[in-house]
Amino acid sequence: MARCRLCTSNDDQALIEYLAEKLWDSRMGDFEIATPWADAGAFWQAKFREMAVSAKLTLRG
Repeated sequence: MARCRLCTSNDDQALIEYLAEKLWDSRMGDFEIATPWADAGAFWQAKFREMAVSAKLTLRG
């Protein structure tokens, strides 16, 4: 059985970065040419990190 990354993570910054990248990737399916997370730019990376923090707080309750 796989362990829950959210429950077992002891590195919040790494968890936020992981969530932000996965959220970004989930939106790239809507575009003909997907932009990799590394090329998203500082503005979009900051916005998706903010969403990742909100997601983490919501899921942890």
